[in-house]
Amino acid sequence: MPSPRLSRQSRLPQAGTCLRLAVLLLGCSLLPATVQAQAAAPQPPELSAGLSDELGKLREALQADDPAAYPELLRKIEDLITRLKLKDYDLAYTNRLRANLMIRSGQAIKAIPVVEQSISGNYFAPGETLGMSLALAQLYMQDAGTTSDEKHREKRLGQTRDRLNAWFAASPEPVLGDSDKMAPYIDAMELYANCLYFLKDYQKSYEVSQKLVRLSIEPKDQSWILLFAAQQEAGKNADAAETFEMFIRKFPDKKDYWLQLTQAYLSSDQAIRAILTYQRAQANGFQNQPADYMNIFGLYYRLEEYSRASQLLESWIKSGKVEDNEDNWELVSVCMQNLRREDAVRKILDESRKRFKTGNLDYQLAQYLWYDGKYKEGLAVATTAWKKGGLKRPGRAALFLATANFEQRNYELALEFFGIAEKSSDNDKRDLDRVRKILQEAVDIIRSRTPEAETAPAATS
Repeated sequence: MPSPRLSRQSRLPQAGTCLRLAVLLLGCSLLPATVQAQAAAPQPPELSAGLSDELGKLREALQADDPAAYPELLRKIEDLITRLKLKDYDLAYTNRLRANLMIRSGQAIKAIPVVEQSISGNYFAPGETLGMSLALAQLYMQDAGTTSDEKHREKRLGQTRDRLNAWFAASPEPVLGDSDKMAPYIDAMELYANCLYFLKDYQKSYEVSQKLVRLSIEPKDQSWILLFAAQQEAGKNADAAETFEMFIRKFPDKKDYWLQLTQAYLSSDQAIRAILTYQRAQANGFQNQPADYMNIFGLYYRLEEYSRASQLLESWIKSGKVEDNEDNWELVSVCMQNLRREDAVRKILDESRKRFKTGNLDYQLAQYLWYDGKYKEGLAVATTAWKKGGLKRPGRAALFLATANFEQRNYELALEFFGIAEKSSDNDKRDLDRVRKILQEAVDIIRSRTPEAETAPAATS
């Protein structure tokens, strides 16, 4: 039986979903430091007097922090850059303000070159530069998630990784309890683990994800899912299942998580634990669709627990949990065949075939009876199957009927069914040739019985 496979469709961050860190690190306030109350000690270099005066004229609009005013403010800032021919620190500072406005007004991707220009001169204090560098890494990642150009995507992912490598090299790991420093550090680690995952560096992504969960007092859902996915891709399926076990205990009402846990056990070839997970999920009201029940049947079948598999499937058919169709009843009978319980096979097929207008189960029973030595009974049931119709492979049934009728000396019918079988695409040439040789005897017999041999049917096409 086929086993479900985990479908991993992780996506890169989409536009508009990664702005929190970028905005915060580019400065919580839109108001430039030179026109705010100087709460901190001034740091060189300083803005030119001309730019400081011009920014002062925007003080009221900047303090209002009105999203509706962002487009006009952005236009005025860009006009300042052109009109005053800004350069050096003036340009870097204004570009930082400009990038902030662009991000807040939904133009995050367009802000990338502006942030790059602002950082390039190394005009800001180390802490500010690190913050902007981390914001830029996030914007690179966001751009990677919005492009359909694979080369550009790989380029942006590489830039994200490189920026983060430099950021971590300059940012010591905070001590636990230092929430101010730990929050951006954890955000950076989550971004780094995601980036490594999409670069297919699964082992490194797994290691970073482990650390991310360890450092977080209350790890986010996404952190657990990322760890789980990286473990699977790194080939650590058993560890992935254990990770999700911890996660699902916290969130037993998450339908998708139950499915992922089940598939993690399947991927690590732990069929029994997969079965138990299905049962736990169903106790929580999930994974109770017909396909889920058939998956459970398939797991028992894989374990060669044919008795349990058949009992469950038969009960699910009768209770309506799975479809009452010929295929499912045939699976019940196959389990009994594997257990060599011939009487049970005949009973299942004989009772279930009466439920359907089509003859597939009749045909299955006919073959079973025939090869069990019950020739007349098998031929009678096969004939019923043919009359009911709706057979999946009518050509195969016709070839069976040709052989069976020949064995029972119904030569005319044997040749008639063989003619049907020849015209079908269901049969292999070797099988047709084999039966054709057998039926040549029927042709000879028929010809010997009639005075006009030329009117006798032939077994060749």
